[in-house]
Amino acid sequence: MKSTGELENEIRKSATAKLLEEEEFEAPDVSGYLSGLLHRCGLTVQEVVLRCNLDRSYAYQMFNGVRRPTRGFLLKLALVLRLDEEETQRLLKLAGRQPLYVRNRRDAAVFYAIAHRLTVEKTEALLSELGEEGLS
Repeated sequence: MKSTGELENEIRKSATAKLLEEEEFEAPDVSGYLSGLLHRCGLTVQEVVLRCNLDRSYAYQMFNGVRRPTRGFLLKLALVLRLDEEETQRLLKLAGRQPLYVRNRRDAAVFYAIAHRLTVEKTEALLSELGEEGLS
């Protein structure tokens, strides 16, 4: 699958609109994207359940596409998978959740945690110290 940047370049350079008929323009579904992230990071759903302290059935429903992932779950997942800032924003956007907005103290703290590779536990502690709502 081509990256968004690669698609943008192809569109700019294309002399015709023929390339718009390709399947590259299908947005990946969230459960498929989550599964791809797990595979890339070498983790199982069970490992994510443990690291994110989630209810097992709830997590499996999100990974199977039965339930829409919450923003808090996605942020915990980003921390567990050690996603960078850009990957985290893409995950939130793909799931139809608000991206991190760094002018909001809570979001700025989560952004800091992602940028500095903090654990879920350390992120929760930071949020608590700031008097902000946790990730759950």
